[in-house]
Amino acid sequence: MQLDMHYYGTYAMARAAGIKAAYAKDIATAAQYVDDSDTAAVELRDGTFLAGAATAHHPVNANNIDPHDQRLVWIPFHFLPGNEGATFEERLICRMDSPLAHQAIDHAMSQAEESYGLLLIGVVAHMYADTFSHYGFSGIASDVNGVDIDSITPRIKSKEVLKYVMNKAGDFFEKRKADAANLLRLGHGSVATYPDRPYLSWDFRYLDGRQSGTRDNPNTFRLACEKLHAMFRRVAETHEAFADKDAFIPFDKLGPVVTDILLVEGAMQDRILAWRRAADHGLLFGSPAEIPEYQPDQFLADLNRIGNYSGTEARETFLYKFLLASKLHRNFVLNELLPRHGLDILVP
Repeated sequence: MQLDMHYYGTYAMARAAGIKAAYAKDIATAAQYVDDSDTAAVELRDGTFLAGAATAHHPVNANNIDPHDQRLVWIPFHFLPGNEGATFEERLICRMDSPLAHQAIDHAMSQAEESYGLLLIGVVAHMYADTFSHYGFSGIASDVNGVDIDSITPRIKSKEVLKYVMNKAGDFFEKRKADAANLLRLGHGSVATYPDRPYLSWDFRYLDGRQSGTRDNPNTFRLACEKLHAMFRRVAETHEAFADKDAFIPFDKLGPVVTDILLVEGAMQDRILAWRRAADHGLLFGSPAEIPEYQPDQFLADLNRIGNYSGTEARETFLYKFLLASKLHRNFVLNELLPRHGLDILVP
């Protein structure tokens, strides 16, 4: 998924679930920043050292081919293993709405009232939403991710948008030629950004002969929205301080609006505009209201000035809370959740 879903869609589902606007923004900002956060390393005024590990890399970043890095980044944040199948590599394949995803959600919910709690919920919302688009692929470079590129068949009504998508895919594959053997075997690299486009219906054939079946992105993205709405409703119902009862809309009423948004065929900015217009017209929340623009610069601003802070002062910044939340989630997935299910992907 991309910015339109991880920030704007996430914000919309949090507000519609009855979470106050400021808290919905925190959740959605953290959810999107999972895709934007690289390493951070700053010595603070009092000698404390702030260190944050990446939660994503640019698709052509050399770190992507490092097996250790794949386990630190792609598995806990973008391709949570579904733990199905006979072999180790099969068990690492991401599965939609898996039991392991729900255990990660429970872990985040148990810390909702901590200073970093809503950001942890945002981080987990990113991971959870990705199970509805990244299913069928794993977060390590593996032959199970191999796809016959010529077999990919997208179905799009607009000829102009179809041409745009095909050109974007061509550019995607061209940029990975230098190390195609590894980058195209990592995650959904072998199918470009097809899994991330909400309006797309498509299918393909894996190199080992498996057929994907129809990948109906509008339906799976709609299900992701429904599940996120339920997740955020749980937050609103169990933590009164976060709740805005007037904003709540049941998903059965919200669903048709969400479907219309997801079916918008266009570039990411067109899809973002669809979310924002629906909010402006009062279709997503209890009354007309804007979705605030995503502001990644707040992280850069924190990073630029945090060296002047003490360790105590740094703990109050959004950046620190995000880095802590992402660290706690990574450690839980790699050191507790996966080993609990016999998936020791990183030892000791």
